Amino acid sequence: MEKTYELNVFNTVTGEYEKVSVSKEVFQAYMRTGWNIKDNDKSFYDHEIQFSVLIGGEEGSYENFSVFVDSSANPEVIFSKRDQERTLRKAISELTSQERELIIALFYERKTEQSYAEHLGVKQQTIHKKKKRILIKLKNFLLDGC
Repeated sequence: MEKTYELNVFNTVTGEYEKVSVSKEVFQAYMRTGWNIKDNDKSFYDHEIQFSVLIGGEEGSYENFSVFVDSSANPEVIFSKRDQERTLRKAISELTSQERELIIALFYERKTEQSYAEHLGVKQQTIHKKKKRILIKLKNFLLDGC
């Protein structure tokens, strides 16, 4: 009598585990994969670096983990960005309505110079020149501290 091989697999349709008959080769490959995962997990834990070994610096600080610190979430950086955004908004408010529309279309709505030019019925070069003049104007506003 030939041996039957069965695996207990999860049926995603029914949401339940069920026994499935498989060939000897499929059974061995499946089991080998499971054994490898188990062996790899054991090997990982055997060679795992203990967290306490990595603690260093003054008063047990976690200086070795500086690569994990998100510098963008630093309150100083957040407030600096908000201040810059507020200053930029103030500078943009000093522009004429046509200049503001152009800046909003190109930089906030991500329109191309060509598509904005077509919308206005002018050449792309005209929009490019206006954009350059406006950016110089904004730069001067920002340098002068609005």
